[in-house]
Amino acid sequence: MTLTVRIIVILLICPFLMKAQGRFFRWRENIGDWYLGFNTSTSRYCGDLSERCNVAHLQLSWSVGGLVQYRFDEYMSLRADVGLTHLRGDQQYTKNKLNNLSFSSINTSVSVGVQVDFRSIDYPQYNIPYGWLSLGVISINPTTLCNGQRISLIDLKTENVTYADWAGAISYGVGLPLRISRKVQLRLEGRYTHVLSDYLDDVSTVYVDKSTGSLLAQKLADRRSELGIAANRVGAQRGDASYNDGYFLLSLQIVYKK
Repeated sequence: MTLTVRIIVILLICPFLMKAQGRFFRWRENIGDWYLGFNTSTSRYCGDLSERCNVAHLQLSWSVGGLVQYRFDEYMSLRADVGLTHLRGDQQYTKNKLNNLSFSSINTSVSVGVQVDFRSIDYPQYNIPYGWLSLGVISINPTTLCNGQRISLIDLKTENVTYADWAGAISYGVGLPLRISRKVQLRLEGRYTHVLSDYLDDVSTVYVDKSTGSLLAQKLADRRSELGIAANRVGAQRGDASYNDGYFLLSLQIVYKK
């Protein structure tokens, strides 16, 4: 389901859900409550192989995840999230399309943080918006397609750099809950995750001398030859090391209160 379709569906069902809340259900939160949740999301990668304002080619993908949450204060809760996120980027949709680099990956993430409600749980309103901040880790395993086969890039050292297959991550976001029943909420959440690495996409710095590497490493480090174009010179810009990579998630989440 595309991002546009998700938003339209949400806008259509929200009035009916809110009306049902007022007539039939009474949601009440208390300090000491536990919550379990599952979410499905639309993801958008932000890095060296994308362009921030290119709304015509957002290169969207998917994510699924879950959470455990514990309320310890009238405003705050602890929450732990796990996720499986597919990310992709392709320079054919950017101003650097002649460089012909692309990647995709399925990333596992785990994070722990604090969620803060914008009003106290004692406030007579059930749809209280909230925000949260969390710290965690994410797997890094970029791949690319070559001759119809998916190739892992991390061991090829396309920039002569050895990088870890896990990195730290900082996530923050906002959400709006919609009460479904006394025990169930539907939440709409938006978040951004800063990955503490610039190699989520295997692209960061400059083109390097790969003449002593494997033929596959040479080919995937500079893919201009696939377009019949001369290779970049050694030292030419391949990525932008001044900014680390990251991604957005727009999520629909079902939460059950124990």
